[in-house]
Amino acid sequence: MTSRTSNCAVLYLRSSKDRSDVSIDAQRRELTALATQRGLLVVSDYTDVVESGTDENRPGLRRLVADIRQRGRGWDTVILLDTSRLARKPIISWMFERDAEKNSVRVVYKSVPDEDPITAVLLKSLMMGIDQWHSLTSKRKGLAGMAENVRQGFRAGGRAPRGYRLATIATGAIREGAAVTKTKLEANDDAPIVAEYLRLRAEGIARTAIMRQLRIKWPATSLIGLEWNALTYAGHTVWNVHNEFAADGYKGGVKRRPRGEWLIQRDTHPALVSDAVAETVLQQIEKASHGGSRQRGAAHLLTGILKTPAGGPWYGNRTSRSGFYRAQLGKGSRSFLAERVDRAVIETVAQDLQSPAFVAAAVKSTREKFAVTHAEDIAAARAEIAKLDARSSKLLEMASELKTPAPVLRKVDEIERQRGEVEQRIVAWDKEDEAAHALAKVTDAQVRTMLAHMADEMRLYERGALKDFLVSILDRVELDPEQATLQLCYRIPLRGGNSVASPRGFEPLLPP
Repeated sequence: MTSRTSNCAVLYLRSSKDRSDVSIDAQRRELTALATQRGLLVVSDYTDVVESGTDENRPGLRRLVADIRQRGRGWDTVILLDTSRLARKPIISWMFERDAEKNSVRVVYKSVPDEDPITAVLLKSLMMGIDQWHSLTSKRKGLAGMAENVRQGFRAGGRAPRGYRLATIATGAIREGAAVTKTKLEANDDAPIVAEYLRLRAEGIARTAIMRQLRIKWPATSLIGLEWNALTYAGHTVWNVHNEFAADGYKGGVKRRPRGEWLIQRDTHPALVSDAVAETVLQQIEKASHGGSRQRGAAHLLTGILKTPAGGPWYGNRTSRSGFYRAQLGKGSRSFLAERVDRAVIETVAQDLQSPAFVAAAVKSTREKFAVTHAEDIAAARAEIAKLDARSSKLLEMASELKTPAPVLRKVDEIERQRGEVEQRIVAWDKEDEAAHALAKVTDAQVRTMLAHMADEMRLYERGALKDFLVSILDRVELDPEQATLQLCYRIPLRGGNSVASPRGFEPLLPP
């Protein structure tokens, strides 16, 4: 018998912060038309407006997931415009689709019939982390737009720092029927006291003494923020200061990027202090924040995978203004300038991604990964389901003859749970077998195009993303301290089962 919910569907609609993105109304029209074509009745929709696809804590998505888990929801299909509507991070998509399968909900993407399944499989199977390639690229383009705002003297976003307020500037452009505006800073009533605070700090006077002298009751963290914003108070717009923040803290364990990576547009708003005062305050707080010589994270791209030929680790160290990789060798140690090692590895990876050997290896490795189908596993699982069904039937017969059938019915529920888990495994194996069938048709030209694009994009990644990318495709990098050569060991074999690329030399050793 056909379920009453089998012809009912809901829509998931998401718009991003990009004004050029597909609007919610346009998505609703397209998906409603698709539902009608497929004989589905749209009973509701779930909407997230101006929400990032990398964020799983979207209100609409949370409600949709909660309703998927409800038995009496009244529908069994979710329709989306494309995969990017659901998520820009693969883990979010995988979790959502797993929840849907577990609760017998079908996920339909309007664009899926027109997409190339081979490319999708390659992106998931060649290397870890490449699924976020599109997200990184989109993010880079968004950041480029913010950087251009800064270069034109406007704010890239955020609230005004203490001592300023935001002034709205009309650009003259119209978007979606509304005037486009941007913001600049103008001084407010706190400006004189902020200026005096920074001037006294530049003279070396302690914060507590200044607070008493000026009768300031602002929090200490606010005062530290004033000092880090010294260049802003000198009349310059400063952007790209902070490292990316994730659930476990700032990328690399460091809140601020090196000053050389900051984008500074001079003379964009009224200055409260001179450049000399700002520079003195900034140097003082930078010096105070550098309590140790060792740095973690993305400051050194290769920590964790950079090894000696004997397998020993190279550690990242920062001495003065220069970063080094250092390894303990016997009773002594050796060091190489990190910038030179990193550059040599980046250039080699970019070249290898576009080499015929790498293309052939990528195709071969991916095909081999999916060469074995799950026909036997699926057959065994179906046999297991048959046994579970037989047990369940016997228990139900037994329960019908008992005065207190509750214990037996609980056992039936447990069997049904086991049956559901086996069915989920069958669905997953079926998908992998479909992918293997698609890969049988993959061509070197398709892979070559994708890898060439990746090689171009990797040079534009921010350091944290670039580190993640390198770790995803490289098993290790061997740095020979005697020969000053590198060997790159990829996660896929390049030739004859050997994953090691040819040695590459680079500039000689530079001790700190």
